[in-house]
Amino acid sequence: MVASLAIGPVDVDPAAREWLDRETLQRLVARHRRGDWGEVDARDARDNTIAAYRQQGRLRSVYNLGHGLQVWVITHDLGKDSLHTVVLIPRDD
Repeated sequence: MVASLAIGPVDVDPAAREWLDRETLQRLVARHRRGDWGEVDARDARDNTIAAYRQQGRLRSVYNLGHGLQVWVITHDLGKDSLHTVVLIPRDD
């Protein structure tokens, strides 16, 4: 889709840092930055593409790493000074 999206600083949730090695984290963030949204549904893929094109809103990528481990990479506030990205493992709280 895009050569490389601006995603701002990247924060890694403690649970994601515990489960993922540095190389895997970097690979997933690079996929997200390239517009490879992973295993999102069609609606989220469409919303991501529109947000990336307009440079506003948020992006959400979902990566299934096997053994029930899912990682989300979410970029908030596209087009704003508060642009930032977080890597997390979703929890059912």
